[in-house]
Amino acid sequence: MNDRYPSAAELMDRAVQQTGLEDFGAPTFLEGLEKLLESLAADAPYEAEDRGRAIDLILRRLHTRLRVEAWFAAHPEAEQAPIEAPVSIVGLPRTGTTALGNMMSRDPWFRPLRPWEQEEPCPPPRLEDEESDPRRVAYRDRIETMLRDDPSQGAMHIWEVDATMEDTEVLGLEFRSQQMTMPVWGYHAWWRAADMRDTFRYHARIARLLQSSRPPNRWLFKAPHHKFHLDHIVDAYPDMRFVFTHRDPAKAVPSYASFIAALFPPAVTAKIGKEKIGREIHGHLLTGMHQAMAAREKLGPDRFFDVHHSEFVKEPIGVLERVYDWLGVELSDATLARFEAWLAEHRSGAHGAHHYTAAEYGLSTEAILEDYDAYVRTYDVETGH
Repeated sequence: MNDRYPSAAELMDRAVQQTGLEDFGAPTFLEGLEKLLESLAADAPYEAEDRGRAIDLILRRLHTRLRVEAWFAAHPEAEQAPIEAPVSIVGLPRTGTTALGNMMSRDPWFRPLRPWEQEEPCPPPRLEDEESDPRRVAYRDRIETMLRDDPSQGAMHIWEVDATMEDTEVLGLEFRSQQMTMPVWGYHAWWRAADMRDTFRYHARIARLLQSSRPPNRWLFKAPHHKFHLDHIVDAYPDMRFVFTHRDPAKAVPSYASFIAALFPPAVTAKIGKEKIGREIHGHLLTGMHQAMAAREKLGPDRFFDVHHSEFVKEPIGVLERVYDWLGVELSDATLARFEAWLAEHRSGAHGAHHYTAAEYGLSTEAILEDYDAYVRTYDVETGH
């Protein structure tokens, strides 16, 4: 590979030695792993410590692949388990996907994809003792530490232990995650155009593993990046329906650029420069929206329910009632009470304000709206507010 990163084969050998397992499953992950390593070497201005973290992340995912295959070898019946009426919340990031997903995660009708279980899915969690699951406890403590050390993270994002979260780790097992926590621009370009059908079939395998000891099987996913490959998701989840969120892109795009810049190590952000990050994020998200619009035309309107951020902010319960009606799911009084409690806890400004400007990321309202003109007109997106 190069003198800074091991090759894919070397990392796989290391994972085998460390776990004592040998079966990685289908080799569908190899291309993504090699592309990620190439892009890390070419694009990411990492010093030794950050390179070490990237290698550790790759090794953890290789370990997990090995453990997943060992688990299915012992539980082959899980391969055929049904998944009932899954839902994915998609759209541009920073458009209310997290708030909507976190609220719906409080309804026991749905099965949320929690961050701590997708990071380490084996063994699958058990409903009866998941509250004290060491993985859950460790993730909770990690979030508490992060928010204490950097309160601005709480202003930028709603961090919850048991809410559905982007499937970064699940897709990462195929090394076809969006991977926006790393400045790997070449990998991002490859990923945008990648065939993700095998990846989402593997994704569904992980869902079956996770639901095996922790029902229900009605999955609630929340992943803005699903918009890049909507038709490929449907290949693995034929009954998938999408709640598609919308917001003025002149607000969503720079907000996301600011969020991503904060996820990079400060020295890395300084080396790259915020304007470079802004340009990459803008181009990435615009491509994703073009791909989403094309896929929506192909899949037809019945799979999609549109939620506008301005409406969701004004009347969140009313929007949720309409979402539930579209899904054909009963919205009980107990669930409504959970939604109201969430809203009281996360009222606007409860966790501080997220401060950023478009200009510091080399962006402007006029240029963004010009690029997103077709999106704004097609979905009647409110701008300027």
